[in-house]
Amino acid sequence: MPALQIARGLLLLAEIVLALPILYLCILSASALLYARKRAEQKSALTRSEINFAILIPAHNEETIIGTLLQSLSELVYPKDLYTVYVIADNCTDSTAELVRNSGWARVYERHDLSRRGKGFALNWMLQRLDEEQLMHDAYIVLDADSVVAPNFLQAMARALGQGAQALQAHNTVLNTSASPSTALRWIALTLMNHVRPLGRNGLGASSTLTGNGMCLRRALLQRHPWQAFSTGEDYQYYLTLIEHGEHVVYVPEAVVRSEMPTTFAQMRTQDIRWEANVGSPPTWRVALRLLRSGLSNRDLARIEAVVELLTPPLSFLVGWCFLVLLASLLVGTPLELLAGLILSAGLLCYIGTALYLLRPPRAIYVALLHAPRFVLWKLWVYFVLRKSKKHTGEWVRTSRTGA
Repeated sequence: MPALQIARGLLLLAEIVLALPILYLCILSASALLYARKRAEQKSALTRSEINFAILIPAHNEETIIGTLLQSLSELVYPKDLYTVYVIADNCTDSTAELVRNSGWARVYERHDLSRRGKGFALNWMLQRLDEEQLMHDAYIVLDADSVVAPNFLQAMARALGQGAQALQAHNTVLNTSASPSTALRWIALTLMNHVRPLGRNGLGASSTLTGNGMCLRRALLQRHPWQAFSTGEDYQYYLTLIEHGEHVVYVPEAVVRSEMPTTFAQMRTQDIRWEANVGSPPTWRVALRLLRSGLSNRDLARIEAVVELLTPPLSFLVGWCFLVLLASLLVGTPLELLAGLILSAGLLCYIGTALYLLRPPRAIYVALLHAPRFVLWKLWVYFVLRKSKKHTGEWVRTSRTGA
């Protein structure tokens, strides 16, 4: 039966291809578990830091939520004279700027440029303004306007900078975790991307990615590599620039920043399209090839690992293909193919289970897993269909939320 043999051959090939990214995720999971245990056994000394921070907050029509972030920043356990908050009211048509001015302590800069809209342009403009006004700081932290930070946020960042790091990424997670199944599933997805993976990379001696919210950059680093990231995924674009030039990003799990997520799939539409489309960035294959050549010529593990990370498909894609492979194994496969499909599924479950084990989430997270199939189908629809449309991909569009 040639047709059956061809089907089995294609099935085996699909399993081999699928095994590569799943193996990579399992390695990161194991590394994350070991690194977390190592950090738990270490005693970190609390010393007074003299690092002066600038906290940059790009904001587009955020009058309903900017006050919550400012309140959390006012409660930071860090010397008040060692950090300054700058809000960039970017093309705002509401009272965001007025609310910041009324705080009495945060500074606001209003920017109006309808042809160069977006977070990347706002950050570039603000950094130039600070240089022009001779407002010098040791390090710059970028926060989204819909966030709150833990009281020890700057302490943790200062400690990592004091150990020699030039670029840092905080633990970027969800504020309204239990608000709906959508936010609970988003917590799982972000925990895997923003905690398990960078924790594992710390353990491997590789580099974390930058997620935009909670990233910290030394002034010296920005002088070497000025901010020129203007795509809809400006944070990841700048991360790739740093990696290509041999810089490392260190993940700081103790520095936690939480942001409010959309509570329905309809509200998630704009945000997900912007995240997946990444308009303005060069093609993935071209970046991967350039990084691979650079990594091999410099014998740099971080650059080579960045290539693997860059080429790893989204979790929804892996889950969908695992399901199809398992189904095909039951229909046309031999016991060997069926066993391979089960092992691949188990590998994904171990990866997801690592997030649950490390952070011990509330019961709502486990209940939300019942909605996971619908979430996966939605993400696949965004990835393969909606992200190809021009709507919501070329400019900074505020995501609809229920409020802070």
